[in-house]
Amino acid sequence: MCLGGILLCMSVLSMLLSGCSSSSVASTTTTTPIFTEPTAIPSTTTTTTETANAVVSAVPSVSTVSPGSNFDVSIEVTTSAPTRSCQVELNWDPTKVTCNSVDQGTFFTSFAQQNNVTASLMPSTLSVDNTIGKFPPGNDIQGTIQYAETAFLMGGSPEADGTYPGVEGTGVVFILHMTALPNASGTVNFTLSDVGMAGNQNPSNALNPTVRNGQITISGSS
Repeated sequence: MCLGGILLCMSVLSMLLSGCSSSSVASTTTTTPIFTEPTAIPSTTTTTTETANAVVSAVPSVSTVSPGSNFDVSIEVTTSAPTRSCQVELNWDPTKVTCNSVDQGTFFTSFAQQNNVTASLMPSTLSVDNTIGKFPPGNDIQGTIQYAETAFLMGGSPEADGTYPGVEGTGVVFILHMTALPNASGTVNFTLSDVGMAGNQNPSNALNPTVRNGQITISGSS
C-alpha cells in the first residue's frame, strides 16, 4: 500500500511538470498506474530517490489531555530540498479520540500565493473516518479504497536547469482538530503511514522522508 501510494504521487507530479532535468542520483524506471476517475491507465515514469533529506511528523498540540478536551494534531514537514508534494495517512485509536475536522496547513498554500503557483489537494475534500480512526477515510463515498491524502503544487515556470518552484523549510501540511472521548484514558498514538514526498525535478524525485509519529496521554476526569 505504501509503495503504491508513493508511486501514485510520483505519477501525478510527473503529469503536472513538463521538460526535463538531470540528477546526480541513479534513476529507476517503473511502470505504475496514473489514477483517474474512474479507471487507472498504465503509464511508464522515471523517478529518482534521494537520501533522506526531509522529515514528516505528527505533532500533537499537547502531551497530556483530560477526557472530553479538545486538542490538535499537526502533520508537519521539514525539508532542505525544494518540495512539490507530500502525501500521508494518519491513524489513531477511535475508542479514545475522535476527529472533528481537518484543515489544510500553510506549508504549500503560502508558498503558492507568493510564487504564482497553485496549491491543490487529492482527494480535494479533507475528511476522516472516525469508525476506524483514519485520515483520509478508509473508503470514499463510492465505497472504493481511499488512498493517502496528497497536497501538491501545480504550475510555475521552469528554471534553466529544468526544475520547478518548490518549497523548503518547516511548516504544517494538515491540521486535525480532535477531542479526547469522555471516560477515555491512557496513551494514544498518532501513526503516520503511506508517507511520500516529491521534489522539484522533472521527472519527479522522491525525497525519502524520515517519519516521526506522535503521542498523547489522556488522564484525569472530564
